[in-house]
Amino acid sequence: MKRLSLSLLVIFSIFACTDSIEDKANVFLILAEQAYNKGAYEVARNQIDSIRLLYPKAFNTRKAALDLRLKIDLAEGQQAVEESDKIILQKTDLVERMKSKMVLEPVKGTVGNYVSPSQTVDKVGHNMLRAQVDEHGLLTLTSIYVGELGHKAIKVESEGQQLQTPASSATFKSIANGKNLEEVVFSNDREVGVSAFISQHVGKEVKLTYIGSSQNITITLLPVDVKAVADVYDLYLQMKILNDARVRYADACAKVKFIHRKMEDEPANSKD
Repeated sequence: MKRLSLSLLVIFSIFACTDSIEDKANVFLILAEQAYNKGAYEVARNQIDSIRLLYPKAFNTRKAALDLRLKIDLAEGQQAVEESDKIILQKTDLVERMKSKMVLEPVKGTVGNYVSPSQTVDKVGHNMLRAQVDEHGLLTLTSIYVGELGHKAIKVESEGQQLQTPASSATFKSIANGKNLEEVVFSNDREVGVSAFISQHVGKEVKLTYIGSSQNITITLLPVDVKAVADVYDLYLQMKILNDARVRYADACAKVKFIHRKMEDEPANSKD
């Protein structure tokens, strides 16, 4: 009789302990639900993590918390879809208007490049920096020197600030308007923000230094070339925002679709 009473006491204690754990864990679940309803998804997710860390054996509450986490993920995914779609609509119109003010120069065997009307091929023939952005949004900057200097890097200066590129291996020689030209192309990490630097100094004197193999030559960029680089850089920025939004939209749509499938599978798994 004594053993039976002891066994019942142990069982009642276990149940009481289990109920206590669920009750304590449920406090965090309530806080998570409140945060979710207010759109504070990160706060809600932190409360759910607290349940997992503090009450790993509160199985019923943890199951409800997992269901809530799916709702949070879905809400965030739907929010990302709406926000990126709004950006796409806005930036598509802006980018098209900006492109209409540029000239699209075709490039054989590849995509075309948007350039300022003041820097089209027929206007190349003096010392300058030429900016272009292709149809995929890749920005390149070309330093053009009339003659032979053997330069592979450049430096720009304005208002006491300066920025220098690393050496580029993309060097070419050409003839334009009857003049021998030396061209060096800077793109990706080689461009190091020179276009952005120039765009910040529109209307100011911008000096360009060609860093040659045996000597350096410094010129003052023509205001029209400074403006051309800045305009192309602005187009590049808007195209980047648009392309990034398109990537986020596609990722968010895939995430929402995945979560919907997972939510549909949950009831079936629960029956098992």
